Amino acid sequence: MKMKITILEDSVIESERLKNGIRKYGQQYDWDIEIDEYESGEEYFSKNSEGTTIQASAFFLDIQMGQMNGIEVAKRLRESGYQGIIVFLTAFREYVFRGYEVRALNYLLKPVKENTLFLCLDEIAKGLSNNTYIYRNKQEIVSIPYADILTFSSRLHYVDILTVDGKCYEQMSTLNKIIVHLPSEFIRTHRSYIVNMAHIYRITSGTIELSNHLTTQIARSYSKDVISAFAKYTTRFDTSGDFE
Repeated sequence: MKMKITILEDSVIESERLKNGIRKYGQQYDWDIEIDEYESGEEYFSKNSEGTTIQASAFFLDIQMGQMNGIEVAKRLRESGYQGIIVFLTAFREYVFRGYEVRALNYLLKPVKENTLFLCLDEIAKGLSNNTYIYRNKQEIVSIPYADILTFSSRLHYVDILTVDGKCYEQMSTLNKIIVHLPSEFIRTHRSYIVNMAHIYRITSGTIELSNHLTTQIARSYSKDVISAFAKYTTRFDTSGDFE
């Protein structure tokens, strides 16, 4: 299978480390991986006209680089319509949660270790291989990318599926039936709600704010599990070897 990765990193050493790890992953797991690299956001946008379709499967963005930092690059990518995967590279943990402003997959702490990179690439590969929620609605087959789904919410005998573009799809089912088939980034927050953790911007005082600024309450009986699951999700690429 094919994967195209675009790297924006101003450190030659870090860029080479990343490219070597990605190539090794491709050889080991039989992925045909094309790599594009740039030293800055300015270089990337000067060579890639805005408005054209972005073909990258994933972007690896250094947060601290040039005049335009990685967060600013990610915002421009999202504003241009890019809905794919963004991974941040940083030497500082304090930047981690800013990634949720732009729906980043996660972050990798520099220097990036091979096992951590492979965990990240596994998740990207999984998403590219099986990244769609499919259900039948009467005579119609509905297909929605998991990455586009914000929430599932129950309504009598139906479930409403809300997506990032504001659309709402209706499925005759129950949350209990649906959740057993969803990827691990989806979590039950209430008896009437399932939330995609990839779109959680922040959790405060029993309230979840999503990337589209929608808020939803966490039921008290689900609170401990939600906070634990979100903590694991936000640090799922951390390994003990990365914090020397």
